[in-house]
Amino acid sequence: MKKSIITILAAVALLFGSAFTSRAQGPGFDFNPDEIVTMIVGQMKESLKLTDDQVKKVTELQKTQMANMQKMFEGGNFDMDAMQKQMEEHQAAMKKVLTADQFKKWEEQQAQMMQGGGF
Repeated sequence: MKKSIITILAAVALLFGSAFTSRAQGPGFDFNPDEIVTMIVGQMKESLKLTDDQVKKVTELQKTQMANMQKMFEGGNFDMDAMQKQMEEHQAAMKKVLTADQFKKWEEQQAQMMQGGGF
């Protein structure tokens, strides 16, 4: 479990680092957090068969996660320990919203995504 969290953290660091770098360098990559959250939640709704109530809760969790990640990458003061803590908190919050089966599938999807497979 710990190994998968570290793998996820590294992949997220690459993703967000690239996104913020591209954004700072000019056109070519339009980083819009709301659009990314909408895309993520849409994929989750379909693949995990989320209820409307779950969609609302997951959307808020994803928005919070996105904002926290943005803060971590702005200013160039990236802290891997803080990121790991944030990811663990996000995972715990997701576990409260999703059913046991949904959570298991979500974790599997996260691992698959980190290996380049997407959803």
